[in-house]
Amino acid sequence: MDEELKGLERTYRKLLSAGLLLLLVGFGLLIFKPLGWTASMILGAVVFALSFIPLELAKRTARRMAVIAFRGE
Repeated sequence: MDEELKGLERTYRKLLSAGLLLLLVGFGLLIFKPLGWTASMILGAVVFALSFIPLELAKRTARRMAVIAFRGE
């Protein structure tokens, strides 16, 4: 159980970091528009939308960790 929780915690941290980094990049593209107005808006919106995938996976991993911890397996 302990090894599984540690592995899930590492996975959770990586997914959360990736999702937050993608959110930051997406917001940066939307705010600063480094590629021109149209390209930055389109790319920023796509990156922003894609950032929710690792965040959702992190949420599911956290829920799984909680279930394992509460069960005490």
